[in-house]
Amino acid sequence: MNTKEFLNEHSFEEIHEMLDKLYSGWAGHAAVQVETEERLKTLIFFDELKQFFEKIEESN
Repeated sequence: MNTKEFLNEHSFEEIHEMLDKLYSGWAGHAAVQVETEERLKTLIFFDELKQFFEKIEESN
């Protein structure tokens, strides 16, 4: 699946909801087993990924 097909299959709202669910699930289970720095890096990654999809949404 390429980027265009992915975006045709999933709305931006769905993408944001799934990213929130993925992060929440990770934070609830794995985050207690990793160091603070790793949790922060993961949170920043998810935030940047959401911003990436927002910029794609704005350009469409």
